[in-house]
Amino acid sequence: MRCCCSSAAEAYVYFTCVMLGISMLMPVQAITSAPAYMVNYYKYVTRDPNAEPDNKTLWANILTFYNIASVGTQIVVGPTVLLPIARKLTLTTRFVLALSLMMVEVLVVLVLPVGGVSQGGAVAAFFIVTIAAGAGKSYLEATCYAMAGTMPPRFMSAVMFGCGFSGVVSSTLQCIIKASMEDSYDSVLKQAYIYFSLALGIMATSTVLAVCLRFNRYAQKYVGEFRKIAKERGQEEEGEDSFQDDCPPEDREPAAITEGDVVLEGDTVSIKKLTEDDEDNEVRVVRSELEEEEDDKHLSTSEQLQKTRMWPIIKLIYPVQIACFNIFFVSLFIFPSLILPIDRKDKWFGTIAILLYNCGDATGRLSSSLKFLWPPRWVLLMVSFIRFIYICLIFLCIYGYIPGHAPAYVIIATLGLTKGFFGATSMVFGPNTPGLKTEGQRVMAGQLMGISLLAGASVSALLALVVVLRLPEQFQ
Repeated sequence: MRCCCSSAAEAYVYFTCVMLGISMLMPVQAITSAPAYMVNYYKYVTRDPNAEPDNKTLWANILTFYNIASVGTQIVVGPTVLLPIARKLTLTTRFVLALSLMMVEVLVVLVLPVGGVSQGGAVAAFFIVTIAAGAGKSYLEATCYAMAGTMPPRFMSAVMFGCGFSGVVSSTLQCIIKASMEDSYDSVLKQAYIYFSLALGIMATSTVLAVCLRFNRYAQKYVGEFRKIAKERGQEEEGEDSFQDDCPPEDREPAAITEGDVVLEGDTVSIKKLTEDDEDNEVRVVRSELEEEEDDKHLSTSEQLQKTRMWPIIKLIYPVQIACFNIFFVSLFIFPSLILPIDRKDKWFGTIAILLYNCGDATGRLSSSLKFLWPPRWVLLMVSFIRFIYICLIFLCIYGYIPGHAPAYVIIATLGLTKGFFGATSMVFGPNTPGLKTEGQRVMAGQLMGISLLAGASVSALLALVVVLRLPEQFQ
């Protein structure tokens, strides 16, 4: 695999994938990075620093209810990307709608205090846009993974790295602001403006970058939708629509070809004495596969998805789907719900622990772009089960059987590192599974891997909320 981009068009696509990955988590990063603003949001929407909450339980646990609303929506909406009506949507339409819904959430939370509304109105507006943004996030993830699934593996790694890098940006910014600004009413409002404005700027930039992909010649080589648009405009040169020809040799799966009585299949050479009927059948099978792949490449992405059957792909990729589910389940069961109870009294412990986790996560995701580090698929599956030991280690830290901050920091940093590397690698492996021959199959595999990731993250987040509420009072 090449480690750098060979052209400006390729670099643009890579940068866009990173930005889209960052945008996936920007709303939740912005909201969770400003806890003082959200817990006291009723004061800001009523424009009264001395206001009392109408519902103390709701406002004291607003971030918990936010997670429930957002994650619950993603669980319900995520699988709908597989419905026939959703498959008809173009990638560009899905990008614009998803990012717009997510930007509306951030904008509404930021703007409501400007005009001033009642607490009840603020709660209603907040949860409406949270549900809408949850739906948008589900579709943004599925669309990113579907698009990256047709490209060389490093572009899936770029999307995954963007997700991790958004956490590094938010944590670093939170550390700087926490060290340099006080916690007064006006100061907290300024901090919120910084977080939310940054989130809006990144998502708006990502929207423009995604829309412009249709004009990018490198994207046109790999993505059916963009290639078809280019062909209709007469901008495509002969031969540029072949996935196998454009892929670097190390990035593509070996194709089966025939040469006389010798059948070449990947690295395996088998010599067969074929009768005339057998030879005709052999040629017919190979020709059928080649024609199917060639026909697939002249379809738009939405047409490829409508043509592709789901269950045959699941039968091929289910081991990496299980690995992906396990990896994200363990990580997001612990982070962030079970990290803060380790030491709630130290005001810097949670901030530093989250920064270490995010740095490890981003480093691991970036490392997944290095092909020589990839483990065998069976090792990936085994590691995904071994990582459940982290849950035991975190509870030992919470109850003091592993004392001190240093061991906890090491555990949390390695949790993020292993999640980033093995999680991103599982996402890379999905669309590049041997046996997936057409672009439509790789697009579908990318979406299915995204659903596995979403399922692991969502189920674990909801389960973690239940566990945290049942911890002894001194840890809550």
